[in-house]
Amino acid sequence: MPVIESARASHTTLETTSVEQGIRFYRDVMGLRTHRNGPRSGHLIDTRGCYAAFLERRRRLPQPLLNFYARPVADAAAVDGAHARITAVKDEYGIQEITAPGREDPTKFGVGTYGFYVKDFDGNWWRVEENAGPFGPVAIEPDAEPRGSIVPAGPISYVTLECRDLQETLRFYRDFLGVDVEQAGPHYFFTRGNGGVRVIVVERGDALLEQPVQNHHGITLRAERAKIDELRAKAQACQQEFGIRKIHRAVDQHGSYSFYMQDRDTNWWEIEVWEGHVDPWTRSERRQAMGLSAAH
Repeated sequence: MPVIESARASHTTLETTSVEQGIRFYRDVMGLRTHRNGPRSGHLIDTRGCYAAFLERRRRLPQPLLNFYARPVADAAAVDGAHARITAVKDEYGIQEITAPGREDPTKFGVGTYGFYVKDFDGNWWRVEENAGPFGPVAIEPDAEPRGSIVPAGPISYVTLECRDLQETLRFYRDFLGVDVEQAGPHYFFTRGNGGVRVIVVERGDALLEQPVQNHHGITLRAERAKIDELRAKAQACQQEFGIRKIHRAVDQHGSYSFYMQDRDTNWWEIEVWEGHVDPWTRSERRQAMGLSAAH
């Protein structure tokens, strides 16, 4: 049995140099719902209910291409349309790079779609692609919010992460994190996220960029606080076995009780339970709604 059982890969996080600029880019260009939930933080959420927090930092570490977020659109014609429209507003949104549309070689990391990459104003990477990704087509709701965005509202179909040694990392994801994994090629494997965030993990040897704790992935349990303390103790007990680099103390923050840990590939994980089992996006929405009601 894995160390963590019955958990869900619930969310991710991104660093940004400007929450306001991030809100504009994620909403108006990438078609994701957004809100500010603090002076230096915000949330984005896709149509599947998977969310990411974005945190404002003056200095941020560069991100590799293979830490991208995939946003599907209907077909190849929609890819070309999105490419033309994003290119036209590149300077307005501070976009650093846009690649030409093309078809990926699926032998590299399982992605064979027609699409292109966008390096946003913070240096984070996005892929806009036809709706035929490695996890299969996903539902795209024609009337979903936000309306009028360049990439129509829809899901983040998967994200990517890098690793040094495929087999060692696969074992960590399967036997420690307890996520559903499938080795789909000689240099990559898929995680299906237990209904949450789907990930493609690609072997890169030592060519990895150090990841900050603000770029973490969340593993959420429907349990009591004591479970987090128990899992932290288990992580300490098997730290050497799984190559875990760092384990932080458990704390209460942003509506969660959690601890952070850094794996052998420098990627960070937040092991958490939500207060009242309510996710931070929903909690922030309720708080904002109560504020509006009080104002009237």
